[in-house]
Amino acid sequence: MQNSSAQGLTNNSDGQERYTLGYSPETIQQLQRRTAAKEAGFFIPHLQSGMNLMDCGCGPGTITIGLAEVVAPGQVVGVDIQPSQFKLARSHAAEHGAANVRFTAANAYRLPFGEGIFDAIFSHNVLSHLRNPLEVLKGMHQLLKPGGVIGLSHPDFSGGLISPSNPLLDRGRKLYWRLVEQNGGNPAIGKDQRALLHEAGFVRIEASARYSVAGTQDAVRARAGHGVRSFEASNIGEQIIELGWADRSELEKISAAWRIWGEYPGAFMAHAAVTAVGWKA
Repeated sequence: MQNSSAQGLTNNSDGQERYTLGYSPETIQQLQRRTAAKEAGFFIPHLQSGMNLMDCGCGPGTITIGLAEVVAPGQVVGVDIQPSQFKLARSHAAEHGAANVRFTAANAYRLPFGEGIFDAIFSHNVLSHLRNPLEVLKGMHQLLKPGGVIGLSHPDFSGGLISPSNPLLDRGRKLYWRLVEQNGGNPAIGKDQRALLHEAGFVRIEASARYSVAGTQDAVRARAGHGVRSFEASNIGEQIIELGWADRSELEKISAAWRIWGEYPGAFMAHAAVTAVGWKA
């Protein structure tokens, strides 16, 4: 796997993987809107002051810094394969006075830490981009101390809801799904997290789900804007054209359909966000 702003994620013996979303300015802005309260709220009750924690797939670090505040004075390390994220992450850490956090570039399949050094591990929307998530979870199991806890949060688009739909929006969703799978990921991994944690050796596994919803006109417009950007001169659109699955004219029609949907007063969209917590015996 190339470690570039357009492609970086991971690499293993099963084949190449590619971060489907890429690192466009719009994607980075979206990542920076993530917070520990929102994305890791389910996990925070299991954390305590003084814990040492790893955030795997930290991106620009906004979740990491929130977790660091919870476990302080415990130490937190944010891990991501794309080191270009760390300038933003360190800036956020400085703004929040988070002196107990550091950031390290690493491959999720080869995390550069000794066995049994973390009390807690968190990972948000990483496994959905991996060809072999079980291998990564087994590695995380080794990194945890006995009694350590892991928290996972990943979407599951298999039960997605949209109204009104049309053939162009359906076509766009199928193209995106196919692209994630082509790049080694699984857009429906959310429902499998509990099973994966069990296979990796974790116990007392608890899973839950909520819906991520676009149910107001502002939220609908924001979601439509994301759909438009996905198929207009974006990393996603360029990959689809490169693979020969659609031409630019078709992608422009899909973008236009998103614009129309975004202005419809009754539009609605939702998908499942699944969380899981497990412990090392």
